[in-house]
Amino acid sequence: MIFWTHGLINRLVRLGDLFAIAIAFIATGVTWRGPGLDFNLLQYAVAGVLFFTLFVKLMEASNSYRVERYRNPLSSILRPAVMTAIALPLTGAIVGIYRPEVFALGGELLRWLGWAVVALSINRFIARYLVAKAFNSGLLKRRVAIVGVTDKTEHIIESLRREDQRHTYEIVGIYDDRGPDRRAEQVLDVPVLGKVEDLRRAVSASSVDVVILALPWVAMTRIDGMLERLQGFAADLLVPLENSDLRTSFASTITIAGMRSLCMAHRPLKGSQGVLKAAEDKVVALIGLTLTAPILLAAAIAIRLTSPGPILFRQRRVGFNNQTFDVFKFRTMTVDPLDDGTRGTPKDNPRITRVGAFLRRSSIDELPQLFNVLRGDMSVVGPRPHVPNMLVGNNTYLEAVRQYAFRCRVKPGVTGLAQINGARGGIHTVEKARRAVEFDIAYIENWSLWLDIKIMAKTVIVGLFGRDVF
Repeated sequence: MIFWTHGLINRLVRLGDLFAIAIAFIATGVTWRGPGLDFNLLQYAVAGVLFFTLFVKLMEASNSYRVERYRNPLSSILRPAVMTAIALPLTGAIVGIYRPEVFALGGELLRWLGWAVVALSINRFIARYLVAKAFNSGLLKRRVAIVGVTDKTEHIIESLRREDQRHTYEIVGIYDDRGPDRRAEQVLDVPVLGKVEDLRRAVSASSVDVVILALPWVAMTRIDGMLERLQGFAADLLVPLENSDLRTSFASTITIAGMRSLCMAHRPLKGSQGVLKAAEDKVVALIGLTLTAPILLAAAIAIRLTSPGPILFRQRRVGFNNQTFDVFKFRTMTVDPLDDGTRGTPKDNPRITRVGAFLRRSSIDELPQLFNVLRGDMSVVGPRPHVPNMLVGNNTYLEAVRQYAFRCRVKPGVTGLAQINGARGGIHTVEKARRAVEFDIAYIENWSLWLDIKIMAKTVIVGLFGRDVF
């Protein structure tokens, strides 16, 4: 799920600048030779935050936080030095309004300026080295698949192969649903690898980051069908605009290799969001397992003593990018090898044991899924994973709810927005299924760390013994 992006690199460089400026403050204090300042720790901190804020704003206004800037040795050092020289007197002027004695520290401020330039230059040398390594190892290269052999295809390939784009994009192949007798075997040396079903397998294996539909806008029915077939995969789905002057103020557009494209679906939780989400999962899972260890032990003993069969129940579930994995739960029912789980578990199922009924009502049976989180199969918060071909009535979930596959664009969760809003205790009607999917999509499109915290808090405070839990 952690997907390296230019945005993530820029945020890491900003963080490095923060450390560099803090080191410059410390070094200036250690080598201070001028008259002392009667500043307390809070006042020093306020001055430092003010300087850093001005510095970052100046860097952003001059487009200095860009990956290509770090690769230029002269620009990567000169720009921070100039912005530091501008931000320093501005900071001094603002602080001097309240503490006029700052205006008498010209020599010491120059000393601080020197330390800051040195520290920031070192950070840029590190950034330049790491960016070069990232480019050479392909971490920043996005793998692109093209759908359709049309008049657009050659233009898309030529745009992606431009000299200034060769470190950014790699064309993995072309996919077209027409038979071999109706399509070329390759376009500009890019092979036609198969049909869209073959592309689905490639995206599922995480070997494709961007899918570009090279279809004419007049073929909207085909575009709609392609988007529906690919909606459950974590890749950016783009349709290049035929009129680059078209006003798209209210639409989500992206420029790729100079081509303005309508972004029909974007890969969620990439870059810094992916790093934050992964850190959250590992920390919360470790804390959760530590705090609930006595409960886990007691539940395991109770299951072993009261009914034959394994303590843990394993079942195949559909997860991120439509890949399947084994989910862990405490066994709450007698073993039935013929039950594939596609119909869920009704509340009055006679196979539920007495201990199992309590574990289900208290949601303790879900706690082993924290091990799935540590393994990387799941997140703490996300759409709940279902068994393959889960049934709602007489139809599969995918047939009953058109947007169901969209849930697989992120890792499934132990709890989720749908669960704290009543989508628990089994989903056996199309209405409840649609409502759950709507909540899952809303979660994906509006993810934030704060939203995860609220969902986890509500799960613990309200959801464990809710009326829909059994």
